[in-house]
Amino acid sequence: MQPAAKRGRPVDHDVSAVEAVMHRASDYKTWSEAALELDRLDGLDDWKAEEASDHYDWRLIRSRLRQIRSFRAEGQTLKLVHHLRQGLHWNLGNIGNSALYKVARIGTKKLISDYVSEVCDALNELAATDIPEFSQNDKHKFFHDVALSYGRSALMLSGGATLGLFHVGVVRALYREGVLPEVMSGSSAGSIVAATVGSRRADDLEELLDPTNAYYHFWRVLPLRQMLKRGSVMDQTQLRRAISKNIRDLTFEEAYKLSGRAINITVSPAGVNQQPKLLNHLTFPYLYIREAVLASCAVPVLFPPVMLMSSDETGNRTPYMPLLRWNDGSLKSDLPMLRLRRLHNVNHFIVSQTNPHVLPFVSEREPGTRGLRNSARDYAYSTVRSQATSLLNFARANLPIKRLHRPLDVATSVLDQDYRGNINIFPEASLWRYIQVTSNPTLDSVRRFLLEGERAAWARVEMIRTQTAISMTLERCLEQVETAGSGQQRRKLQGVALKVVRDRTGGLSMPRR
Repeated sequence: MQPAAKRGRPVDHDVSAVEAVMHRASDYKTWSEAALELDRLDGLDDWKAEEASDHYDWRLIRSRLRQIRSFRAEGQTLKLVHHLRQGLHWNLGNIGNSALYKVARIGTKKLISDYVSEVCDALNELAATDIPEFSQNDKHKFFHDVALSYGRSALMLSGGATLGLFHVGVVRALYREGVLPEVMSGSSAGSIVAATVGSRRADDLEELLDPTNAYYHFWRVLPLRQMLKRGSVMDQTQLRRAISKNIRDLTFEEAYKLSGRAINITVSPAGVNQQPKLLNHLTFPYLYIREAVLASCAVPVLFPPVMLMSSDETGNRTPYMPLLRWNDGSLKSDLPMLRLRRLHNVNHFIVSQTNPHVLPFVSEREPGTRGLRNSARDYAYSTVRSQATSLLNFARANLPIKRLHRPLDVATSVLDQDYRGNINIFPEASLWRYIQVTSNPTLDSVRRFLLEGERAAWARVEMIRTQTAISMTLERCLEQVETAGSGQQRRKLQGVALKVVRDRTGGLSMPRR
């Protein structure tokens, strides 16, 4: 069935009025209600209700939904557990296909939403209910193994200098809708946002994301004499001051314990014979976040490279490998997908992309979108990128001037990177944004950046909600089961202690059985 929007709809005053409400909306509730109404007026409710589509295996999803409902209705717990354990996988039947979320302004096929909701309800019921044939140990193993098998999501925040304020709006929108992943990565400007969120308790985020409560003056141009002396254009002291006003002075391990979020910051080596690093509570638990962010923001020429700082075994601040210096994380690892997969079991990536050199080459369509024009564009882009990379590699290998090797290596790294994820959120490329790249924004500009980030995220919220619901439910259920297991163990130990009594001679007897 072809959606009414594709067939052409009659334009009337009701549609125009709802569109105006949607475009003027300043909160997600208003925006989503208008989007749902426009979908209804366009006849897209019929498309959502129709199960069949070439974009996913709807027969498989319908069959599994019916089985789960049947097992729950009949109280067949072991069959339900067995069914979920072997069949619960990310993107089952291709329900994560981006084409399924491009037709309507909000939401997707009702069959997909019903399936995800039923799975989450079943998991919550299994975690919360005492079931004789499903012991606490079996329950813990089930949720641990399924969570590990299913994987989790991460939010990745790119570089982008002042354009990175867009990330704040994205984070605020996802946080307010309860879909902000616990795993976050940030490079350059993105590292500031990720570290600010990751060094606060969850209940402090709403206040923190208010633009009047943050400090956004990161830039100060050095006098010419200082530029020549320091070998950089911008004052790193001002950048350090801004970072200290937004980010608490914690190690990665301390920040993780405080916020519960796995914050990952990328840095690139300033010298040779070193690889880019992904800094987090697992790889570098004792490193201080502030210096990590300062290094990730140290764009060559604009800022000098940075020495990282660590907490020693006595808690004193000390240089980490003082002979090494680090700079802008986006140069070689803007979106560290491979390492997030290995360290955090991430297999689903939400990307907020604001890099100035990337924005002109991305669009709202996803790579691989059908159509001759889209295919030709993808082919042309990949061909040009491949040829440019080959030329740079050739020049790097054959030019006798060693001073040029480093810039060529950086240029190759920039071209080699993949700047997209499963879900992509980005602003429109415009002259106003590029003018703002290295300027201290006014409060009005900050609010504009944040609202643009929120609006861009609103269009992806339901897609994110659907695609992250099961993994987030698994994490909550596992935590619930582990907490219940710990409580049972404590009660058991307390019960044993209460049974220890003194005998008539004043000594201790063995616990009574």
